[in-house]
Order: sequence, then structure tokens, then C-alpha cells
Amino acid sequence: MDHLLFLAQERMEWLQVTLHSGSRSFSHSLASVRDSARGFYLESVNAVKNQRLSGELVEKVRGWLMKLKEVLDDFRPSELYNRLWVFLLTEVTRTHVYFGGACFLFGGIIGITVGMKLRSSVVAPQRMRAVVTNSYRGIEAIGVVEDVVAPRIVQPNQVLVQVKAAGIDYLDIKVAEGYGRVLRRQLNKYNPNTEGEFPVVLGRDCSGIVVAVGKNVSKVEQGNEVWLACPFYHPGTLSEYVVVADDLVALKPSQLTFEGAAALPYSIMTAWDALVTQGGLGPDSTAGKRILVHAGVSGIGVVAIQLVKAWGGHVTTTVSSRAAPLAHMLGADDVITYDNSNFDKELMLREKYDVILNTVGEVLHESCLKHCVPGGLVVTATSSQLASDSYGYVTGALYSLGMRLWYWFTQAPWLTGGRWGTLEVCGSVLESVAPLVEAGRLQAVVDKAYSAQDAEVAFGHVAKGEQIGRTVVRFSNNPPVRNLGMAFWQDH
Repeated sequence: MDHLLFLAQERMEWLQVTLHSGSRSFSHSLASVRDSARGFYLESVNAVKNQRLSGELVEKVRGWLMKLKEVLDDFRPSELYNRLWVFLLTEVTRTHVYFGGACFLFGGIIGITVGMKLRSSVVAPQRMRAVVTNSYRGIEAIGVVEDVVAPRIVQPNQVLVQVKAAGIDYLDIKVAEGYGRVLRRQLNKYNPNTEGEFPVVLGRDCSGIVVAVGKNVSKVEQGNEVWLACPFYHPGTLSEYVVVADDLVALKPSQLTFEGAAALPYSIMTAWDALVTQGGLGPDSTAGKRILVHAGVSGIGVVAIQLVKAWGGHVTTTVSSRAAPLAHMLGADDVITYDNSNFDKELMLREKYDVILNTVGEVLHESCLKHCVPGGLVVTATSSQLASDSYGYVTGALYSLGMRLWYWFTQAPWLTGGRWGTLEVCGSVLESVAPLVEAGRLQAVVDKAYSAQDAEVAFGHVAKGEQIGRTVVRFSNNPPVRNLGMAFWQDH
């Protein structure tokens, strides 16, 4: 082994001397060419200034070109290449290759390790508290952690928000069970603010204060109080800070507390999509129409009832008997309780409906069809299963390839480069309903408000299916202000 090391060292020294000699010769040649070119340039400039391009200058150009040719003739890179090639073929053995490869491998590992240590010691990422799931085992995998890397602005159209309160949606429990996992895994590859598939930060909406904005953001500025919603594939809002594109953000109505503002945005998006986008309703097309809203005191139902009433429609809703007073307070014209009567028979006694909003799911679809007028619409406002979540290895690989090609060709930021779900989430919808909030015609219903450390208890409450309105989590120590006139607020 010592003899092999000696031979390798000897050949390396020879190669080093040869390369050094060749590089010195090449450097001298380049220096000579550089000096000649500089002299030629200065003389040409002087000649142009004096407006005399004489035969003497032409002769100097010819001489310079001849000198350049001599320099290039003397320098023969092919000779150095041939010597190196002969050395590799005749002198380097398989043992040398193995030894060099091992040295390269171990050296690379050591270099990467040292580099990561130095980088982590120079730039220590800020950490934050967040409600996350670290697996797709459902609600039992949800927990509060203190060491999630805080997001940062990486695109000029992004906004950094300090979260004051965030809502919990049923969709968050589905996310903890794996909903959207394939799409989220692919998009996370192009998001600098995520560190892989897990942890997944939960939460679909929030309210807070703008901390910083990208250079292209003009609709909000630092210090503004805002509310926002984000799609299911986006990092969630149940964290101390969140970074979103500016088209997801809107100024918070001053009448709402942070808790009230956190209870509305995603429900507004879902109700707006069901009523306006799919149902064809709106301020100018709802008057005189009969609308049925199932589960009228759910997060979506609360918003849907108030929107339809604000637009002049007739609202019938189904609720539990304990929630009936709230349904009347929200403006429902006809309230049917399903826990002490057969609501299907009750609906048969009433006129049929132009639009039926099914917030429960497929179990009520056939019933909804029976109570809808001919040509009417039944809109289901629940999240359907994503095809990508059931892809196998082959289909999943093709899906991943398609995502990568989309990113390469569009070069679009992952946050703003496409719409990956059926529900469109945008701040313009919040801006559209803000006047209704300001006028007191759209109110938030907060069932319970929990502190951040009790988020696991909050999810347990939501999973029971007994909440009225929305459950929120506070990320500040400010006491809640009870100015919404709703009797369903409890602090935890």
C-alpha cells in the first residue's frame, strides 16, 4: 500500500509540474496579447482623434497580427492533452481509481458536513409556534409545536402576516387524514418555506397584522389589519406567522374583532362559490327566489343565510332545536328542526326551492333533488375526494412529471402559478362582502375561542360535530371583545 501511495504521489507531482508549466506559458502568452491589444487600442484612439490613419498604423496592425499568430503557434494545448491522456492510460491503475474515488467521496461528505455546520451557525432560522400534523393518522396526529421554521417573503407579491387568530375548519381534519397529500407534496418541492412533506401546518383562514410586504405589493402595507383565506394545498394559518400572495389578502372590516374576522373568510369563500359561482345567485339575481340551506348554523350555513337575506331571497334552513334561535337571528324565514321532527316530511309540505345548498354531503343528495323545482339547482358545498390522492405508482409518477413540466415551462411561483382545486380562494371575494360586514348584515358566529396551547382540545371539539358557527384559536394574549351580539362565545 505504501508503494502504491508513493507511485501515486510521484505521478501527481509530475502532473502538477506539467500543468503548472503549461499554465505559466499560457499566462505569459495571454499577457503578451493583452499588452499588444492595449497598445493597439490606444494608438487607434489617438489616430482617430488626430484624424490620420496613416500607413505606419497599418504596418503596426500587420505586425501585431503576426505576433499574435506566433504566440498561438507556440501554444499547443493538444500536446498537453495528449500527455495527460497517455498518463491516464499507461500509469493509472484500477487501484488508483478506487483510491481517488474513495478520497473524493469522503472529502465531499466532510466538505458538505462542514459547510452545513458553518451555514447553520451563521444563519439561525427563526422558529414559531404552529398547529401541525406530522402524519396522516387523523386527529390523533394533530399537535402544537414550537419549532416550525417561520416563513419569509420569497416573491415580490407576497405578504407576511402576524396571525392574531385563526379558524378551524372541518377540512383541516380531512387534511390531517391525508386529503390533498399528493398535490401538497408536489407543490412543497417548489416552496422555499416548506421543509418537505411534514409537518403540515393546519388552518384555512386567519386575521392578523401585516409585518412586511414584497416590493410589488400595493393593496396593503405594514401595520394594516387584514383577514385572509388560503386553499387546502397551501401551508396553513394556524401559526404565529403566515406568508401568502397579496391576492389572498384583504383589509379587515373595523367592526370585527380578530376572532370574528378569523371565523369568516374560508366559510365566505365556500358559500360564495356555492351561491354565486355555481348557483348563479348574487345581489341582482336573488330577490324573490326560494333558497334552502341545510345545516344553517354550520360555518358555511351561517354565511349563506346572511348573504341570501342581504340579497333579498327567501331562506329556509334545517338546524338542531338548540340552534333554532340563532337561525332566526341570522334572518332565516323558515326554520326546520331535524332532531324533533322528520325534516324530509316537513319539506314536502312546503313549496319547492330554486336553489338548495347541501352542506352535509352525499347522504342528502337524493332528498335535495326531490325538493328542488324543475330547472333548479342542488349545490353540494363539501370537499369531494381528490383523484390524485388515489394515484398508484405509475399514475403518481406521471402526475409528478406533469407538475414538474408545468413549473419548468411557466416558471410561475408555486403560490400564484395555478389553481389546483375546485374552490377559488381570493381576497376580492372578501372585499366584495366587506360592505355587508360594515353594515352589520353579515356577522361572525364564534362558537368557542381557544388559546394556542389548547389547539388540540379545539380540534377535539370540532371533530364532535357540535359546534355552532366556527371555532377559532388565538395567537395573542389579548382578551376577546364581545361585540358581535352572539350568545355562543366561550373562552378556553
